[in-house]
Amino acid sequence: MALLAGVAGVGLPSVALAQDREVYQFDLPAQNLGDALRAVAARAGWELYASADDINGIEAPHLQGALTARQAIEQLLAGTTLSVRFTKGAVIIRGRSETATLAGSGAEGDDIVVTGSRVRGAPSISPLTTVSRGEAERSGQSDLGQVIRDLPQNFSGGQNPTIAGGGQGGFTNVSASSTINLRGLGPDATLTLFNGHRVAFDAISQGIDISAIPLAAIERVDVVADGASALYGSDAVAGVANIILRRDFDGLTTSARLGTATDGGAVTQQYDAVTGHKWQTGGFMVAANYQRSTQITAGQRAYTANIYPTYTLIPAQKQVSAVVAGHQRITDTIRVEVDGNYLHRTSERCLTTTATADCRFQGNTIATKVDSFSATPSLVAEIAGGWSAKLAGTYSKSDTSIATSVYAGGKNVTIALPKYYNTLKNIELSGEGPLFTLPGGDVRLALGAGFRSNRLVVDSRRVTGGVVSVINVFAQTQDIGFGYGELFVPIVSPSNRIPFIDKLQLVGAIRYENYRHLGAVTTPKLGLVYSPDPILELKASWGRSFKAPTLYQTGQTSNAQLINSTTFIPAPPSASPVLYLYGGNQNLSPERATTWTISGKITPPFLAGFQFEASYFNIRYRDRVAAPLLSTSGAFQGIYGNFVQRNPSAQDVLAAINGVTGNFTNLTSGALDPGSVSAIVNDTLQNVSVLNASGVDISAQYLRHFGESNRLTIKGSATYFTSNRQITPTLPWQEIAGTIFNPPHWRARMSASWEKDNVTLTAVGNYIGGTQDSRTAPVVGIDSFADIDAIARIRTTATSGLLANLDWSIAVLNLFNRRPSAVRNTDPLGLRYDSINYPTLGRSISFTLTKAW
Repeated sequence: MALLAGVAGVGLPSVALAQDREVYQFDLPAQNLGDALRAVAARAGWELYASADDINGIEAPHLQGALTARQAIEQLLAGTTLSVRFTKGAVIIRGRSETATLAGSGAEGDDIVVTGSRVRGAPSISPLTTVSRGEAERSGQSDLGQVIRDLPQNFSGGQNPTIAGGGQGGFTNVSASSTINLRGLGPDATLTLFNGHRVAFDAISQGIDISAIPLAAIERVDVVADGASALYGSDAVAGVANIILRRDFDGLTTSARLGTATDGGAVTQQYDAVTGHKWQTGGFMVAANYQRSTQITAGQRAYTANIYPTYTLIPAQKQVSAVVAGHQRITDTIRVEVDGNYLHRTSERCLTTTATADCRFQGNTIATKVDSFSATPSLVAEIAGGWSAKLAGTYSKSDTSIATSVYAGGKNVTIALPKYYNTLKNIELSGEGPLFTLPGGDVRLALGAGFRSNRLVVDSRRVTGGVVSVINVFAQTQDIGFGYGELFVPIVSPSNRIPFIDKLQLVGAIRYENYRHLGAVTTPKLGLVYSPDPILELKASWGRSFKAPTLYQTGQTSNAQLINSTTFIPAPPSASPVLYLYGGNQNLSPERATTWTISGKITPPFLAGFQFEASYFNIRYRDRVAAPLLSTSGAFQGIYGNFVQRNPSAQDVLAAINGVTGNFTNLTSGALDPGSVSAIVNDTLQNVSVLNASGVDISAQYLRHFGESNRLTIKGSATYFTSNRQITPTLPWQEIAGTIFNPPHWRARMSASWEKDNVTLTAVGNYIGGTQDSRTAPVVGIDSFADIDAIARIRTTATSGLLANLDWSIAVLNLFNRRPSAVRNTDPLGLRYDSINYPTLGRSISFTLTKAW
């Protein structure tokens, strides 16, 4: 991990000054610098923020004598190239790595904010997973989409370019983007932030395309896999992911990466450049990325021999992206910050509909173009009494254009042209500061209020025989006013510890959001942090979260069809036709969830460098939006009685038809007679579904140093997940997790990295549990998937000239070329593996050359 936070309390400036003057008796042996720094910070009740890339591999000297904590830390850092800053009950170590942005702070004097809390210096009461850029690079990951897909808490279903062909299990890759889908609750139930702020949604799934940010531009990714609507608002049912950008950079670093899959396809070129400059009162960073990869086709994989060879499994892509971040201090108490990003991506795929011909003879070609950008300027002011205030605004836009050409007999018979335009406007005023002081430190309060507007414009048309017809055209806007507050109460901290209580902290948060068309939603969250001893930390949280219906769900048209009664099994009592309603619903209400989590983290003193954390989570997600009928033909089964109106009046029928926003279609042979309709079946989207989910996350890490430049790092994490769903109150519960095209019960990842002098060797193991295919009898199992990645990195030892500051690396992912298990498919042209869960890429090899100028 790039971020190491010491076990310490949070104090007011006055408390910090008192601690700074207090003299302690130290007798610490020579050891790993990180362990020594944590010991001193914990003794003084300070939070420690440091990058693992900065302090790993450094041995601290024997520390002995009567010293203040400041003196002790300065003595530990003597002779290193590291610098230190003491501020507001925290100590911040900066130095060797370029990743000097710690805990969300950029330049010196910036606030220390950890994802999962809006209070400076307060802990996240939910387990926090952090992946640094350096860690991702050492693991052979080349983009944020790959980083997120490898997280055990994440599910690959949703907007994901690795989903083969036209999509499986109801997931369709509309824009070749990568969205986060924590716990498999949907991309729209995970809130993704860039530097703590929102950006425009992607296409229609209401996820956020994280691949818009090049890996070279980030400091780290923070993931809180726990309900967070009380802190951040709608969409945070499954949690929040915060992509932290690099703010300070001096010089120029360039890299080039070439890669390919050994079975064919995925020939990749990637070029990155990062530059910037830092001065006394500010700085900036600019990162740019270009990448291009070829498609993977059915003919390049042995397990897709039933499909025509040119069928696309993973699309070809070309992408250009850029990120800028900067800050400038105007006065001693006022500074401005800005960050923004730009993306242009095109992708192509070929989907054949016969085993004997290319897609341009019988099938479809799909060309997608995505353009997106965001800009967020902020004004930050330090005000009286240790308070700070921030005014920030964001404008963001994402446009997706798709051209699907349909071929029959070698002729282009139809072109479908859907376009999706998403915009976000957001303005927010926030403040944070101390209220009063307890023996354990400052009671701190964060407050904020603002206005947000999301807009989706859908323009879907079809061209057939030169004639343009409208398929679906609408514009939908969501205007939200919001306000929130978070209170942090440190009752006991290490500076005033008592027997059996080293730390006792309470956190409470509440958020109010008012939607112009949906009404108001209030969500609370409560948390407790308790440490009986510095080696053990326990956390518990309870909260409520919500997700507003997506703009596509409320904006898409509702439609009506008049259907013959013989369509239904069983048929209605009357032979008269049935009016069937389906599609969107403007009257949807927010989905709601109750979540709670308990976790424990232990750092045993007898095993220096080892840390273990485990947590249990529980989610009850209700009022989920779904179409209530599993099968249209079964509408007259008793379980669907709540959605069928029998023997409606003529006025009821006409009102239902007039109430649809789309089309009415008569599929019977006779004319519509409103008085003779036997029933109205309402299968429009409704708040009917309930999902229960629970599981366990575990993680461990071990750092062992063998001299100043020789270290071993071992990290591992695993998730066990279970969930079930009830579509309507009258239907039986369905198992979700552990079934085909849904999250498996188990996912795990483990890495071991050995660094000696200028050479780093890394091995990574990935495990994806097996699932059950229960679509038809008998139920059969799908084998689990496990693979190993191997990465080697060599840094030149030259101190000048062209070879100075040069890194070479080779990454072999899926070293033994493991392939996904075969699954049943009654369609002779269908995919015979689960591309939602198990990778298509196979073994891949890449070479990367990085140069700091």
